[in-house]
Amino acid sequence: MALSPAVPARVPPRPPAALWLIPAVYFLFVAGEFAAMTHLALTLTAQGASALAVGVMGSAVWVGLFIGSTQAHTLVARFGHPRVFVAATAVSTAALLTLALHGAYAGWLAGVGALGLGGGLVWVAGEAWLAEIAPPARRGLFVGLFETSVGLGMMAGPALLALALALGWPPLAGALVFMLAALAACGALAGQPGPPAHADDLAPVAGASARLALPDWRRVALPLAAVAAIGGLMESGVSSMLPSISLRLGFELQAAAWLGALIGAGSAALQSPFGALADRISLPRTMALAWALIIAACVAMLGWADTPGRMLWPVGFVLGGVGGAVYTLVVIELGHRLAGSGLVKAMGLLVTAYTGGTAGGPVLGGWLFDQAGLTGLALALLGFSAVGAGLAWRALRQPPATA
Repeated sequence: MALSPAVPARVPPRPPAALWLIPAVYFLFVAGEFAAMTHLALTLTAQGASALAVGVMGSAVWVGLFIGSTQAHTLVARFGHPRVFVAATAVSTAALLTLALHGAYAGWLAGVGALGLGGGLVWVAGEAWLAEIAPPARRGLFVGLFETSVGLGMMAGPALLALALALGWPPLAGALVFMLAALAACGALAGQPGPPAHADDLAPVAGASARLALPDWRRVALPLAAVAAIGGLMESGVSSMLPSISLRLGFELQAAAWLGALIGAGSAALQSPFGALADRISLPRTMALAWALIIAACVAMLGWADTPGRMLWPVGFVLGGVGGAVYTLVVIELGHRLAGSGLVKAMGLLVTAYTGGTAGGPVLGGWLFDQAGLTGLALALLGFSAVGAGLAWRALRQPPATA
């Protein structure tokens, strides 16, 4: 009597390695980028440059990000997520290298713009890639991990700069090490498959029976992009300007660098908790909590504007962390609602809107501080936070994407 062949036990498929590699590369990328940007801001301030000049330098990287994000969909459609991700990392590494070769302001602006251009492509290609290949039940986890890697990079970059200053190292050497490490890690990522091609141009809504046709991606993305734009303006006005402003308010150089690291620490610490909270109490309620905390921090900045002292530390932590959480919540919602080319286009629009806000934040923040001091800056941030809260309430009035 013939025996039936044994049926092998069903083994759950392993998650793609790209789910871990993408956040790892982006951590190294952001760390190198923020180490360089913090160095340039503090160097210009020490040389006596105006807050506006420092703000223009901070905005240059976001202008590059803006341009890169607008072109990301076309390049991804032609070459695929992996190739765009790796090539853009190489471009940014070369741009960062040029910053160490001279001390000319105009040359720094050009190098920073090229650094941002590559960063915009890496951002859109990597975030859309990860959001689509992540298992739907764990999408919040992996999106939160990606955003946490951004916060860790924002923290590690200025911290590395502070360490280099303490040890007497060349300030941009650490930034180059981080960027070269990101490029090296891309060697493992280059062999990973991109998201599967979609035969139709439909974007499924996770957990719901309806399906959105490709032209309808704008209906989902546009209201959320408006929220991201205000969030970007708020976040960049803080992360790019507070270290420089603290020098003008009496902080020592190393303390100013550590303040930049603390802002990044807030972003690193709060992304995953806010993602988990959205799963537990709903995304609209979590978004409302985020804007309430942002408004409270702006009120604290206004209340202690005459004698800020240690107030800048908790305010920087909250605004850097919760401001980033607003963007994280928007990305999670897009990942639930869209897929395929609709998701890439929506992510490109989201990053474009966000970088549009971040490009204006440092210039506006520097000008306001020059004209009206910390009081004027705090009032402006409070007004923008109120607008952001209103836009978020309106955008999330539509039915949630998850069941």
